[in-house]
Amino acid sequence: MKSWFERSYVYRKKIHPILTKMPFYDYWMLRRHSMLSRNGWFKSFRSGKSVDRDGRPVPWFVYSAVEFIDERLPLDTVVFEYGSGSSTLWWAKRVATIHSVEHSQMWKAKMSEAIPANVTLIHRKPGEGYESSVLLSGKLYDLIILDGRNRDKCLGHSLQALSGRGVILFDDSDWDKYQKTISYIRSLGFRQMPFRGMCPIEFRESETSVFYRGGNLLGI
Repeated sequence: MKSWFERSYVYRKKIHPILTKMPFYDYWMLRRHSMLSRNGWFKSFRSGKSVDRDGRPVPWFVYSAVEFIDERLPLDTVVFEYGSGSSTLWWAKRVATIHSVEHSQMWKAKMSEAIPANVTLIHRKPGEGYESSVLLSGKLYDLIILDGRNRDKCLGHSLQALSGRGVILFDDSDWDKYQKTISYIRSLGFRQMPFRGMCPIEFRESETSVFYRGGNLLGI
């Protein structure tokens, strides 16, 4: 349903242009009516936590990428995640099981107090089993999230554990240091669907990419 602001012809055509001259009117409009308000960006920016407008955990990815996946993700999805946090709690409510590896023992202990029963969280240090932890369970994963340390090395192991319908979610795919890794994924026949825009906490534009092949679980 459209808001009063969207329905009001008089306001938009006559009053709004006058109010735009007032200091902080643009900020007020963003706080009340923008996508940033609906997604809870202001709350996440002020709190420094990846949360929505109601304070619930959300992945620290580009908003449009999260919305796209949320609409298409089957309930029987099996996920592996490099790096745990708000996203772990968000995925846990939407998938069958999630395995997550964390490089920080302190953060792992904190997360262990909050994770539900369908989450398996392990601790491995980079260079000491972190990169290959996706292979520990012997499972094949439908969604593998590269959002932690040493993503280039994690990718090689992840490809061995990706199911036939599996996709890879690669955060910060626009960073220069990841471009060789991105090119390698595409050389293997994966297609890239980049999502660019705002994400929680940050005020700069970011990029999150989905890498997929035919017959994937997202239907793309």
